[in-house]
Amino acid sequence: VGHLLHKLDHTSGTFADTGTYALMGAAAVLGGMARMTISLTVILLEATGDMQYVLPLMLTLMAARFTGNIFNEGLYDIHIQLKNIPFLEPEVPSIAEKHEIVAGQVMSTDVKCLRPVERAGVVYDLLRTCRHGTFPIVDTATSGTLYGTASRYMLCTLLQRRAFGPPDVMDDVDNGPRGRGMDALGPRRLSPLVQWDTIERVYPRYPTIDDVDMRPGDRDCWLDLRPYANTAPYTVNETASIQRTYRLFRTLGLRFLCVVNHNNQVVGIITRKDLLPESLSDSLLRGRNAHISGVGLT
Repeated sequence: VGHLLHKLDHTSGTFADTGTYALMGAAAVLGGMARMTISLTVILLEATGDMQYVLPLMLTLMAARFTGNIFNEGLYDIHIQLKNIPFLEPEVPSIAEKHEIVAGQVMSTDVKCLRPVERAGVVYDLLRTCRHGTFPIVDTATSGTLYGTASRYMLCTLLQRRAFGPPDVMDDVDNGPRGRGMDALGPRRLSPLVQWDTIERVYPRYPTIDDVDMRPGDRDCWLDLRPYANTAPYTVNETASIQRTYRLFRTLGLRFLCVVNHNNQVVGIITRKDLLPESLSDSLLRGRNAHISGVGLT
């Protein structure tokens, strides 16, 4: 069309030249595919080096974006859905705004926890059976009070370097004083200390559980996780609103969030998948079904 208009009136200059129409057409295709406006305008201006295309490019890209939004989502959004990536939109899902949902309704209660001082065989089996990236550390002597969190790559590194103490270093762990919790362990180190720079030296190629050689005699050894634990993880109370939980995830870029009760005891964990609109709808439906079943039983 641009070439035809230019041929019809190429002497008076009423219509732009053919290259300008080609540039606008290419910009419209890119804008309809990627749904980007400002960034594409800057990129195309840098490619052409002509500032007179600023207004035509902006109008073309805005028209392509609005037209594409009528029919479907952008290419990047479609690929995010196809790959099942738990991407959180900037705004809180509408279902969370319409209904009163709290963190305790959407959390996962099947939490895999570790003790501050745990047996190497327990840690090894846990890493083998699940693919979680982080594990809460709880004090079982105080009914599951949150002590901190431990990352998967850190646990694999400690097991690979055999940073655990002998089996008899703590014979009173399982049958120690009740109610004292971490105070019964004291400040002494129960396993060899691995320096932090040694753990981070292999970044980003951290060892995996397949790189760990767990010998039969090592399973009863003790692994002291206290020096490596993140003792100040982000948490949310089980009665907190889902709007607050969602904004906390978005603002801090979290991958998980420990859910605690008023006694700081771990009752669940929330990941990005739990905050997707589909998951929120399922959680709301489960809550209604549980309420209906409870009424029927009474």
